[in-house]
Amino acid sequence: MKKFEIPFNFDIELLNFLDKNIDKNWIEFLFLSPFKEDSINARSHVENVNVNGWTYKVPETRDEYTKIIEEIQRHDYRPAILLQETRYIPMEKLDYYFKLGIKDFVVNNDQVALNIKNKNPNYNVVASITKTLSANDIAQNDYSMYDKIVLHFPFNRALDRLRELPQKYNYTILANSYCSYKCVVAKSHWYSSAEEAKNINCVKHNDKDSLVYIPPEYIYLFEPYASSFKLQGREYPTHILANEIYYYYNRLHNPMAGVIYNRLSPFNKQQYFNAAKDLSFVINNNFTPRTPTTPNSNNSLKTSA
Repeated sequence: MKKFEIPFNFDIELLNFLDKNIDKNWIEFLFLSPFKEDSINARSHVENVNVNGWTYKVPETRDEYTKIIEEIQRHDYRPAILLQETRYIPMEKLDYYFKLGIKDFVVNNDQVALNIKNKNPNYNVVASITKTLSANDIAQNDYSMYDKIVLHFPFNRALDRLRELPQKYNYTILANSYCSYKCVVAKSHWYSSAEEAKNINCVKHNDKDSLVYIPPEYIYLFEPYASSFKLQGREYPTHILANEIYYYYNRLHNPMAGVIYNRLSPFNKQQYFNAAKDLSFVINNNFTPRTPTTPNSNNSLKTSA
């Protein structure tokens, strides 16, 4: 069974839903942003912003944040902290999380990842999708300080390229993003303010054919290449996030993903999920296909006399 990394929206009701409906063994961890004074994150621009009647609220005080972490742990889930800043974060700032017993971190900065591993090799350190690593990045650089690498959007539509990635690493695939594999403004969007986000030209609105969402019933296509999967949506209202988790847990058709099903069918799945396979981003130039072994003249098959 492939585990899923699940977003947490700071609503205790989500924990109650998980307890009643989802096998704990299916959940790798619940990831959430750090306390707001410690670091920005890729959803800072939607914090405390009302969207369609829902406001994604983060704890205002460290005491409130601590109680949230303790509640997650009381429900027997592992909290994972998103350290998505590209800048270096001093280890002293992370002591707060270590003292809370947190052992899972999703990290952007390689030195921060290395420091966490040096502190305790048993800590689980994941390379954040915000690193936007290409196939050549992964092949040519050292990412041994990470236990897993979350793959960037284009790989969701480059299924046949996944087997070409270095096998020495473990990979996580973000399944339910509605972003485009052609996106060139992801980093600007992730680290924008609420006002800045309004002015970012998001290509997904005009190019539905390039969306990277993998419906629950097609996850099996990616399982041979993924160590685990990830769901996004920590800014979602709890009822929507709960439904999203439920669909993936049960591999059910998601009625909210009509824009995907209108373009994807069991008959074109290979073509659909390879739409981005010729992008330079997903091509590992160091990959050498294995040459099939063939009988040579000395070891050729012989028929009996």
